[in-house]
Order: sequence, then C-alpha cells, then structure tokens
Amino acid sequence: MSFYKVKVQRESNTPRVFNVSAKKSQDAVLVAAQSLRDEGITDAKGIEVIGQVNSLRD
Repeated sequence: MSFYKVKVQRESNTPRVFNVSAKKSQDAVLVAAQSLRDEGITDAKGIEVIGQVNSLRD
C-alpha cells in the first residue's frame, strides 16, 4: 500500500489537499472520491493526484 497526496478542486470553497492510502495512483482518486462522499462534500469539480508520499504525515 502506498500513500498519495491528492488535491480536490471545489466549486465554491478553497481547494482541499489530503493524503490517502491506495495501491496505485488511479485507486487514490477513487479513495478520495469516496472520502468526499462520506463527508457530504458536493461541490468537488476535480481530483488530482499531486504525488506519492512516504507517510501520511508528509
């Protein structure tokens, strides 16, 4: 499992950057989307993988 830093562009709020754990970068987008759904965020307009990180603290 790897850690990825993802950036979420939002329609009416500032962009949000957070770390997710996934096997590959494509899965990181899916994990981020699920996380947004779970939090009830509905104004996301794009999810971008910024890069791979060594730990969730990066």
